Amino acid sequence: MSTSKAPSKRSLSEKIFLVLFVPSVILFYLAYKYPAVFGKVPGDFALLGKNLGFWYSLAYTSIVSVACLWVITGGFNPYWRAKTKIKIDPYQRGKFSSILVAQLLVFFLIPQVLAPLFTGHFFEADPVDKGAFKDAHVYLYPGFASWGMALYLFVLIPVLVYFFGKRYCSWFCPCGNLAEAVGITPWGSRWVAELTPRGDEAKKLEWIQVAVMLFSVGFGIVILIDAGKLFGAGFHDIRLALQAFQDLSIDFIFGAILGVGLYPFMGTRIWCRYGCALARFMQLVGSFTKSRFAIVANASCRGLNLCSSVCPMGIDVASYAHLDKKPILGSFTLKEEPCIGCGGCISICPVQALSFGPIVEPVR
Repeated sequence: MSTSKAPSKRSLSEKIFLVLFVPSVILFYLAYKYPAVFGKVPGDFALLGKNLGFWYSLAYTSIVSVACLWVITGGFNPYWRAKTKIKIDPYQRGKFSSILVAQLLVFFLIPQVLAPLFTGHFFEADPVDKGAFKDAHVYLYPGFASWGMALYLFVLIPVLVYFFGKRYCSWFCPCGNLAEAVGITPWGSRWVAELTPRGDEAKKLEWIQVAVMLFSVGFGIVILIDAGKLFGAGFHDIRLALQAFQDLSIDFIFGAILGVGLYPFMGTRIWCRYGCALARFMQLVGSFTKSRFAIVANASCRGLNLCSSVCPMGIDVASYAHLDKKPILGSFTLKEEPCIGCGGCISICPVQALSFGPIVEPVR
């Protein structure tokens, strides 16, 4: 497994941050998702009448919102590496505006503020048994538990993938929102460029995500069977065992501890690339439906390789643009790569050698 280049030396302030960051992530998620380890229940962590889940969402949303506002109000291209800043392009302005609205409104204000207000207990004590939410849609199996989630995951998202690729990951997804926000900060951009796993060996490890997706689908089928009572009450124990495995191994260890804790060591998209079942499902849908999403190279390429260095998914973008620094006018889609459509490779190119392919094919 290789990275784009040798990592630069960390500053003293960054080292101090890392010493505090890693154990803080572990302890926080332990308290948030498994409070019984501390002999407590979620309500015992309440502050001003709100439990740990509320304050987690507030901190998470604050980080994302501040980063987005920093880019939007500053009006600069967050992927540009030269000392002289250039103006942000419309695509990146739209993306960070979408992230800001999605995170602030959909994932915080509506569930954490507006919904409790309608029940009359926003600044009263939350229910004691209100623990961490572990059935996130990114695990895919909730689509087997309700008609609404099934339509969302298996109908709406495939349609969006056909036209827009996996932009859901970089424009809307709550997991992706934090990754995008951290990825354009001074430290985060260096983590992405220097520490993201790249090369053939790193790409082979993407089979882990396939395994997570297959588990999620299998678990979803078990949920359906259990709901139908097809094999009696004993089958419910199988569902509970699989749920416990999912909660501990995928949600807690992979999605939370590694998914966030490895930001400073392997870039910001480790979970999205190697763990997220929904991300792999979207790539599979895009491959089979021949999604219109594509990144296309033109004859302007000069072989600078900046595009590859900025990709948080470890894609060798430059190999589609040039060979031995000569343009080859290549392109790639979800059939070849796990691209999330963040547009970093396009925004960093000083000669505008890359672009998104048209959503609607032009009339010939």
